[in-house]
Amino acid sequence: MNRILPILLFAATLLLGAPVALAQEPQQPDIDEVIAKQIDNLTRTFKLDEVQVFYVDSILQYNFHALNDEFEETRKGGASNAETFQAISDKWMDATDQAFERVFTEEQWKKYMKSTYGKEKMRRDKRMSERNPSASQK
Repeated sequence: MNRILPILLFAATLLLGAPVALAQEPQQPDIDEVIAKQIDNLTRTFKLDEVQVFYVDSILQYNFHALNDEFEETRKGGASNAETFQAISDKWMDATDQAFERVFTEEQWKKYMKSTYGKEKMRRDKRMSERNPSASQK
């Protein structure tokens, strides 16, 4: 668990742009703290209403915990390849983006896509299409 938590926090920080201070190795924030910071950041940045905040909270709670669980199962299975964990992270962050697109207004989604979140989504989409070229041709 000590090796997977930093990977999870790093992925969450990079993929969602949270200002989480990973340099403080001894006191890393737990997953619920990361989620709470993400909700605050998304609420402020995209001016989410109360219903959207509820959905974003639900999406992040489910997806981050599922990401963590899949990381843990993969690690227990003996995997240690960074690409394997990147693929898992991409899968769950893509699911998060897809859910956000349904929750956000058109204006909020356009702003999201112009932000660091959108830039990371584009990088993730590229990585995913490189891993699975047949899926991107559909």
